[in-house]
Amino acid sequence: MSLSPQRVLLLACCTTIIAQLGITLYIPATTQLASKLNIEEAEGYKLLLFYLGGAVLPIVFMSRLIRSFGRYTAILVCCAILFVGSVLSLLSFGPEVFFFSRFLQGIGAGGGALVGRALLTDISSGAALAKNLSVLSYSFILALIGGQVAGGFLVASLNWVALPCLLIIGLILTSTLAFIIRARLYKLDTLAKKFTLTPNYYAIAIQPSFYLPVILGGCGYGIFIVYQGIGAYVFHSNFRWSSTDYGTFGLWLGLAYYLGAFTVRRALSVVSVCQLSIFGACLLIASTSVLFLAAWQNMSIHLIVGTYLVIWYAQATLYPCTAAMAVNKFPGANPMMLFSFLQQLVALTFGTLATFFIPYGIQTVALLTACLGGLGVVTALLILKREA
Repeated sequence: MSLSPQRVLLLACCTTIIAQLGITLYIPATTQLASKLNIEEAEGYKLLLFYLGGAVLPIVFMSRLIRSFGRYTAILVCCAILFVGSVLSLLSFGPEVFFFSRFLQGIGAGGGALVGRALLTDISSGAALAKNLSVLSYSFILALIGGQVAGGFLVASLNWVALPCLLIIGLILTSTLAFIIRARLYKLDTLAKKFTLTPNYYAIAIQPSFYLPVILGGCGYGIFIVYQGIGAYVFHSNFRWSSTDYGTFGLWLGLAYYLGAFTVRRALSVVSVCQLSIFGACLLIASTSVLFLAAWQNMSIHLIVGTYLVIWYAQATLYPCTAAMAVNKFPGANPMMLFSFLQQLVALTFGTLATFFIPYGIQTVALLTACLGGLGVVTALLILKREA
């Protein structure tokens, strides 16, 4: 394709950053928001679930929106929804309205990230797609580090109201970039209409070559979301960490994620995508098993920190590999959007299950994630058997 991909890739990275900031900015503020909303501290985890619930919804209308109005308009619509949700969160005075504002934020952010990932399938495929997805992981890292550190600093020095304001600034920058490259996006629309048929999501989803990577990716992302969501609560209740302490911890988590993304870019020249996925799955089962054992003993701060770092590293290796495997045999942007939707849905399901386990202690949550790790390994072995 003659279309220069650099700015398109940059736009995809911006949508990923915005979507992840909607999570990481708010994590250090969990305890403060729980106090403001008059809910239990552990229930602050629901703020993340409402956001993720909104993020899975855009698959219902995103493909039709893109086909009818184009990629540029789809991105602007998502930015507008996220803007409304962010403003509403500033005006809300009760938990119901605030939860709804987080749901709207999730719709906008999830939709934008969905379009961003779909853009990558417009400009690359195969191993090149896996490498571009690892670049997307770098933007995720930036949001992981910057969001958590900035969130902790803003909550400690100002107030949680600074968080949606920062999201709005990011929206303005993303919309400006989309406006600058709108001619390129129009060209992608023209090319897609020539080669892409109306999507048959069911026909794609029932293929083992698609749904097995989805399950593996969902297990990894589910574990990641659960521990990301309860992290501030766990470190505050067990080790008395402040919002600033947990925000600073984001530096180390971001470094671990960076090493995972870097591993993907380097390792794909000597091993297959499937082999690298099995490596990531094995790391997940090992780390979640250690956390499960630690939860039943006196939890060591060094052990918990170490396993958190391993989980972040493993997820960084799994995501680009599972996404590339899932869409490798299916042309067009729609399989990538379906993969993103199903992975979010699987992770949301596991995250919701965790809410039922939290009241019974961190031990039960650790057991759930260890089971997810085991399911991930089994799925990875099934993928390897099919590839053999």
